[in-house]
Amino acid sequence: MKPQKGFTLIELMVSMGIVVSVVAMATGALMQAQKATTAVAYQANTQENLRAGMHFMVRDLMQAGEGIPQGGISLPYTVTSAVNRPGTATIFPNTYTTLPAVTPGWKAGQFAISLNPTTGATLTGIQTDIINIIYADNILVDTVATNHYLYSYPIVQAAPSTPVCAGTISATGASVTLAPACFTMPGATNPITAGNLMMFHNQNGTALEYVTSVAGQTINFAAGDPAGLNQTGTAFGTVASLATTPGVFPPTTVTRVWMVTYYLDATNVQDPVLIRQVNYPNYPAANPANPPQPIADDIENLAFSYAITSSTDAAGTYGITPFTNGSGNASTPIAPDTPAQIRAVNVFLAGRSEYTYTSLAVPQYLRSNLSTQVSIRSLSFTNQFQTSASSTAP
Repeated sequence: MKPQKGFTLIELMVSMGIVVSVVAMATGALMQAQKATTAVAYQANTQENLRAGMHFMVRDLMQAGEGIPQGGISLPYTVTSAVNRPGTATIFPNTYTTLPAVTPGWKAGQFAISLNPTTGATLTGIQTDIINIIYADNILVDTVATNHYLYSYPIVQAAPSTPVCAGTISATGASVTLAPACFTMPGATNPITAGNLMMFHNQNGTALEYVTSVAGQTINFAAGDPAGLNQTGTAFGTVASLATTPGVFPPTTVTRVWMVTYYLDATNVQDPVLIRQVNYPNYPAANPANPPQPIADDIENLAFSYAITSSTDAAGTYGITPFTNGSGNASTPIAPDTPAQIRAVNVFLAGRSEYTYTSLAVPQYLRSNLSTQVSIRSLSFTNQFQTSASSTAP
């Protein structure tokens, strides 16, 4: 009788045990790899959001003050006048008679919002900052036929200068009509439209107006604009105040200006976002321009501090709480210092993952942050060695 071939029960049980152990180890390794992959994906998404937001802020801050007089642009002001501030429900500080290249907004924004990862309850953090940045649009050009830039020629320029500009500024400053020989409206790229901001500049000063409508070669600045800039009856900081005598203007140029505001919008507690607001939002009602643009999701904090060429820090002004880090890292300028003395902006941005990471003993959001410093190139240089001659030089 031939012996039968096969496995004994013991051999089969041993082999099955080995297979089960190998499968268990492989499954465990796969689960760990999946958890690690999820964590990496969450962190990468958070970093991508932070980098996107930081990219926009750095780009705009590097242009801050470009084409703007160093002292800023005059604002209309009286004891009752008010210019609205984008990103908040308030006005620009009523001590401002000019709009600087960078307007700090320490704790002027919404409160930072987070969520309890276990219960979903809303957690309110510190109050965030905002920032307003202005710079000139020096690339606005008209049709290819003339290829002129908006700011290249005065509104009125008589012969023998070439070209002859026979434009007009209304006596009240409520409109300006540009000569087609000098600039053909509305421009070839990103044309002038309602919602734009226009800076007037001549030997008597500057003024900033809000475009409410465009008709052919005429740009209108009607009262009741959302900015509160078109205050034609105000004695200071308006186009009318730039006249040498009522209705008579010296050579005056006009330049389009961008006002860019960054702030945190935590209205949706599930997804607080970083907003980039250009000029003022949602005007006119029929065809709203400049809607707020979310540029980064799940942002939990936005903070700015400033390097200030200070006249007061030697006395320890910026060493008083909450200004504990000196004028190189000040939350805001303190009088007599002004925003015109800002030389660099320190930016801090913090965010969280879109979803909770559930592979921990207690589910958590994965968090990260970015920070950088941006030198304001148009404001970076200041005379540190004042002399009697330099103090009177133009």
